[in-house]
Amino acid sequence: MTVADQQHSLRVCRGLQERGCREPDMLAAALLHDVGKAEGRVPFWTRPTIVLGKRLTPALLQSSVLPPEQIEGSQCARWRRSLSYAWYHAEVGALLAAAAGLSERSVLYIRTHHQPHGPAAELHQVDEVS
Repeated sequence: MTVADQQHSLRVCRGLQERGCREPDMLAAALLHDVGKAEGRVPFWTRPTIVLGKRLTPALLQSSVLPPEQIEGSQCARWRRSLSYAWYHAEVGALLAAAAGLSERSVLYIRTHHQPHGPAAELHQVDEVS
């Protein structure tokens, strides 16, 4: 992960702890919730593109990304692969976390950390302000 993403993850973990969270699976997920962006999968330019695309042209953005299971082996343009990783980084991160042996609960939290009312709602709230 980039230094900026590492620092963000630490802020999210600390934010959860300041709210009284002591659940090991949630804290592990906080530290790794953006791991799907690691290893250059999501260059900086994709982040504002995703934010603006969601607000201004969600249908165009959705039609431009590949499903998570197709990203890795795709021969598509690099910009499209980067957008796909940015769009699906929670799912990609959950797959990486599962492969690394994290608990099912931590993997679930990573997968759902962008769902405001999902299993990781508290993680989502802290992530949004960190």
